[in-house]
Amino acid sequence: MSTQTSETNIVSHTNEIQYKDEGRRYHGNENAGYILPEDEIENDRMNMQHYCIKTFFGDNFDAPIEEQLQQGITVLDSGCGPGAWTLDMAKVYPASKFHGVDISEVFPMEIKPSNVEFQVHNIAESIPFPDNYFDYIHQRLLCMGLRKEEWYSVIANFMRALKPGGWFELTECTSPEMINRGPKMGILMEAVSEIAKLKNLVPDISQHLERLMKEAGATNIIKKELFTPINHTNKAGELLWKDFSMLYTAMCPVVSKKHPELASEKAYRQFLNEAGEECKEYKTAFIWVRCYGQK
Repeated sequence: MSTQTSETNIVSHTNEIQYKDEGRRYHGNENAGYILPEDEIENDRMNMQHYCIKTFFGDNFDAPIEEQLQQGITVLDSGCGPGAWTLDMAKVYPASKFHGVDISEVFPMEIKPSNVEFQVHNIAESIPFPDNYFDYIHQRLLCMGLRKEEWYSVIANFMRALKPGGWFELTECTSPEMINRGPKMGILMEAVSEIAKLKNLVPDISQHLERLMKEAGATNIIKKELFTPINHTNKAGELLWKDFSMLYTAMCPVVSKKHPELASEKAYRQFLNEAGEECKEYKTAFIWVRCYGQK
């Protein structure tokens, strides 16, 4: 977040090349659209985010698979990140087998439950499993990770890899739209959304999930929409602001391209703090969508 030009360091990691910029580490897969950092700070944020989402939705999933999970099924967590959802589910449902896949090795490889396997793979290219393999597939928050055309192929691959009668579930947060959005939050959300669209990402993919699932041939589709307070109302709202603040701290280089007056660390941090207070005043909320459907 400095106005000075920083050195970019190339580092080797898990058969990929990653680069460090402004003190943060990003994956180096040129074929991937994912624009967020890949480092310990981001892992901490995503672990915290997991418990925020679980609290707001009331559980880790909505698909009607509770009894199956208890009996033992095979599950894929697509774009699993540090594996917070995967590990949480594996602990609750020890009879089921969980596979986590992500573009970077940010998940635990050694210290993990015996019913969990992780592997590095770009799910935008393919899913490294055979046809009719999974009973349930989970994916969330890849609006800043998958390009428009990749959403079609990823969902098609879900349908291929699911067993007949299997379920898949997608959860996304809408951007840049919010409930009671103030002007400062508008600047932050719009700036990142514009940059994302230049990379052919789909910030508002949440509004298209149901259609994409129908077009892929899924049936029995259920859509759930949820408004979550940010920095007000309850502890979860405060944690969600902390999550957002950490995310948008990493997004400073992106935001400052559109708003160069925010390029310095001091100016940007002050602006973020003011945006947080604005959320309290306006009673701002995020719009979440969760959709699940059956093969």
